[in-house]
Amino acid sequence: MLAIRSGTLCASVLVLALLGACDAPPPGMPAPEAAATNSPDCVTLAEGLYEFNDGQFLAVSAATLALSGASGWEGEMQTAFTGAGFPWMGLKVRDRVATLIGTAPSADAKAAALSVGEAAIAAHPEAGRAGLIVVDAISVEGGERGVGESLALLADTGASLESCQRAFTDTMAGRNVTFESGNARISPVSARLLDAVTGVATLCSQFVVEIGGHTDSRGADDYNLELSQARADAVRAYLVSKGVSEDALLSVGYGETAPLNPAPTPEAYDQNRRTEFKVIAR
Repeated sequence: MLAIRSGTLCASVLVLALLGACDAPPPGMPAPEAAATNSPDCVTLAEGLYEFNDGQFLAVSAATLALSGASGWEGEMQTAFTGAGFPWMGLKVRDRVATLIGTAPSADAKAAALSVGEAAIAAHPEAGRAGLIVVDAISVEGGERGVGESLALLADTGASLESCQRAFTDTMAGRNVTFESGNARISPVSARLLDAVTGVATLCSQFVVEIGGHTDSRGADDYNLELSQARADAVRAYLVSKGVSEDALLSVGYGETAPLNPAPTPEAYDQNRRTEFKVIAR
């Protein structure tokens, strides 16, 4: 473990956590004063790579470090975006998540910028090896917000149980994972939404995420329970295929047992047929 006294590190420094404890400094380091061992300022970190930013320790992966540092990576991409005619588009990189940000003047401009941004990231020699998840957080001026907007905010603020749950909730607000009728095959139109969800799960890897599948009240109870479980399993499989650890994800089918709106109307059916994400401490 690595014991860090508050105030000893500045923002944006990378820390390699070593084995040990607050009262057992790394080899070659002087022993801390006795009073420091039990100090509330003594922070114990699990072994791994961290970035100390704005008073918080944020876990990062070796893949992130392989990108020659976030500032260099983002700067290269910004130059490419500007050269392609999209100076309003930017990039945030955290762990394996690359979030395209900015406000597009029109929906057509956004679509063109996303295409350019994704192609530029894919063509970067180091980014390809890092296996980045590219997420759309671009808004349209006077129109829709980017599906990854909450993910971009999470990348700035850091991951706590509360901020992770808020990111999932805000990402899904007014949106839903779409499946083919009567089965658990995910529609391609949900790819960008699920990529944003994958990004949140990646940044919140210190927690477990429950994927809850819900159906409306039409059909037999047993069938709805089975269908909701299959759909939750399908979402879990999508996130795992994008690199989220299997042991960080639970899939639970609730069938029709937890409706948001019990009314027998098309509007209620749409509300009740949903996928939810719940963040749980390990």
